[in-house]
Amino acid sequence: MTENKPLLNIRNLKVVFPSDMGVVRAVEGIDLSVHAGECAAIVGESGCGKSVTSMAIMRLLNSPPALMQADEMTFDGHDLLSMEENELCELRGKDICMIFQDALTALNPVMTIGRQMDEIFLRHQKMSKKEAKKASIDALSLVGVPSPERRYHDYPHQLSGGMRQRVLIAMAFAVKPKLIIADEPTTALDVTIQAQVLDVLKKMQKENGTALILITHDLSVVAHMADTVHVMYSGKLVEEAPLRELFLTPHHPYTQGLLASVPKLDQCTTRFVQIPDQVPNPMHKPTGCYFHPRCNYCTAECKEKMPVLKEDGENRRIRCHHPLV
Repeated sequence: MTENKPLLNIRNLKVVFPSDMGVVRAVEGIDLSVHAGECAAIVGESGCGKSVTSMAIMRLLNSPPALMQADEMTFDGHDLLSMEENELCELRGKDICMIFQDALTALNPVMTIGRQMDEIFLRHQKMSKKEAKKASIDALSLVGVPSPERRYHDYPHQLSGGMRQRVLIAMAFAVKPKLIIADEPTTALDVTIQAQVLDVLKKMQKENGTALILITHDLSVVAHMADTVHVMYSGKLVEEAPLRELFLTPHHPYTQGLLASVPKLDQCTTRFVQIPDQVPNPMHKPTGCYFHPRCNYCTAECKEKMPVLKEDGENRRIRCHHPLV
């Protein structure tokens, strides 16, 4: 949230999935700006539209079934909406990379790690096979993969979950992209390995000055990585703020509920706090504010009218009729 021009700028992004049963409104009017070197976290419960947003940025959603539109979607001066598929293929993997949430399915099971990594250097940096092999081994070493020369010849199933995730990070940073989107990069990893993977990701991001969009529902990951936080609920952004301000003084009841549901080591409790009920069906969303059926501060206005996303002090925005201030 600085004054310089953002690397990625999105205005009024919408994604819907029409079907015989109805229209799934996955993303409704998202605005998002990410600057060079910034880590912007998009958080929310499963089903709120985080992953669909990331796929839309990469233009990876097939149409049909997905229908996507935006008033503006630019990256480093390029209009992502008007780019042809061959231009997008050149951009992906070189200037924008993605770390998918399931490393085992993201990697090709019948190709060695080395062959999959070599492809990046062969395609985007036009290296020889010998140069690509050396660059791949160096990249594995940088992210802390032990015995990289041997792992280069291994298949994905021969690596642990943590090692596979390191390989994805190495592949993402291989050609020093300007933006990386990490979609739940530590899913299914135990806490110790998760911390190690996040340390590697943060180290690589800071050393390369790469912008990072972190998609997660884990607020401990957000606290470790993010500079700014964008809270999503049922396809809409409901609060945006710098990390420290959002964690210390959440202004939206949903953000407050997310933070309150995280257990703290310095507190003894016999009952965990939880947000009642669940995210609404994307085909049958409630009238007014989508969060009102689960909100303790709900009024008649909340049930009838959708609040707008408005400025809430310096570098903050909130979508709520009755913010917690």
